[in-house]
Amino acid sequence: MSSEQRILIIDPDPKVRSDLVHFLKEDQFVLETGKNLSEAIKKVAEGGFDCLVMDIDLPEMKGYEAVPILKSLDPRLRIILTTKKNAKRREALAREQDIFYYFIKSFGKDELKLAIKNVFSLDKEKGSMNKSPKILVVDDDPDFRAAVTPILKSALYDVVMASNPKEAKEMIFKEKPDLVLLDIMMDSLFDGFSLCNTIKTSAEFKDHKNTPIIFVSAVKEIAGSRFQFKGDEEGMAGPDDYIDKPVKPDDLLARIAKFLKK
Repeated sequence: MSSEQRILIIDPDPKVRSDLVHFLKEDQFVLETGKNLSEAIKKVAEGGFDCLVMDIDLPEMKGYEAVPILKSLDPRLRIILTTKKNAKRREALAREQDIFYYFIKSFGKDELKLAIKNVFSLDKEKGSMNKSPKILVVDDDPDFRAAVTPILKSALYDVVMASNPKEAKEMIFKEKPDLVLLDIMMDSLFDGFSLCNTIKTSAEFKDHKNTPIIFVSAVKEIAGSRFQFKGDEEGMAGPDDYIDKPVKPDDLLARIAKFLKK
């Protein structure tokens, strides 16, 4: 197998193609470009690419509609869909497909480079005897669960989900996660606090009390100020870390790695 890391960039905008080539070439990737789906099909059919970075707004059809066509030509191809303007419907349609990552261009190219590097990290670790760390995401917002899953999977984590504390408790016993991402406010204001305290202090969860818990919360986004957890004053065990929504992928992954890759 070639040691080259080959990337195909498909984008109708020549400036975007040029900027990405200039940005990525310093990492010694082998880069080719194209402007439409027809060129993507021709190049993918010829084979040899590890990763396809493709814009959603192609001349022929939407990029997410093209994913099954390209995957039929090369099932092992990892596809990163990019978009200049995001919308919930657009993102949902993209994530329904077999894609590796969904990238919003305004977030900055460093995030895209991280996703691409994770493509090749995954290839290197494929077949390893070491099991991937497992993360339990507990959040009642399906949009957040859908958004955070590809971020975590791009960093080689296994991901399991729960939408409320009851499901979370069942998943902890069943899946034995290595880390929990826990929303503070679900059905009630204190769901997250209560579940965190239960896991950390209850005899029922004694085998899981050392599982790292990271609170995720939209309090700052909604109220404009960060929630200050004072567990000692409330007589409750607090989380190991806290991150605000919307999460930044590199920040989230760095915080997780702090607990799982010591």
